[in-house]
Amino acid sequence: LLSASKVIGIMRKLKFVLNRRCLNQIYISYVRPLLEYSSIVWAGCTDQQSVSLERIQNEAARVVTGLTRSVSLNNLYKECGWASLQHRREMQKCYFMYKVYNSLVPQYVLDLFPINVNERSTYELRNPENFTVPFSRTTIMQKSCIPSGISLWNGLDTNVKLSSSFLSFKGTIRNASNTLVPPFYSHGIRILAVQHARIRNSCSNLNVHLFYNHLSTSPLCIFCNSIEDAEHYFFVCRRFQTQRLDFFNETRTFHPLSTKKLLYGIDFYSNEDNCKLFEAVHKYIKCTKRFQE
Repeated sequence: LLSASKVIGIMRKLKFVLNRRCLNQIYISYVRPLLEYSSIVWAGCTDQQSVSLERIQNEAARVVTGLTRSVSLNNLYKECGWASLQHRREMQKCYFMYKVYNSLVPQYVLDLFPINVNERSTYELRNPENFTVPFSRTTIMQKSCIPSGISLWNGLDTNVKLSSSFLSFKGTIRNASNTLVPPFYSHGIRILAVQHARIRNSCSNLNVHLFYNHLSTSPLCIFCNSIEDAEHYFFVCRRFQTQRLDFFNETRTFHPLSTKKLLYGIDFYSNEDNCKLFEAVHKYIKCTKRFQE
């Protein structure tokens, strides 16, 4: 944990120097391997130890995305496209069990596993690819590699377990849990992209976000006396009328605009078009100077 924390400390110093793509790659290349080395062996660690590991990844996710601590972990992981470390350990166990089932591991490892369900009976059973779950007297034993791995394997869909190759199996498991992050989320000047992401995840300096995060006594705009949310900031606030006029002129090809389009992009548009839209949003954020206050 100490080594991982040191790397994250370096990432934090480069938080507004490198873009999200670079920071994400640093985490995946240098931090995550430290947190997952031989994970199928020690995956039955205590809840307290598991939480400590997750906190390291949570901090890295905040550095990569630029989001604050007020954002829920679900939204944080959705923004950066990561899965929890606990879920990734379960995925690693599933990969291991596929290799065991298809005898892709050494014989001395196969000897540690109980026989398949169909080998215990002469009758044709419904799930012949399942393993018999060994009896476990204690919780520690239940959470250890073999019993927990067998339970995860038995819970998979039959079509997944009978994948034609390891790469196919791995891809199916990974695609079921991955959250795809649009590439244009990483586009643009880093500080402006961070401010954009904070608006998207309701942790910006807009008064409604400060209010709901218990950092302000009022959600109202001090100029308009109405709720200062993202829609108010982009479309209503009379304080930014000049900047808004320029913004609307630059985004004419994307009209009609909506708060959802400005924050999340347009699904049926190309990455290039969404990058142009986000550039215009970033320019508006910069020109209004609302988040420099």
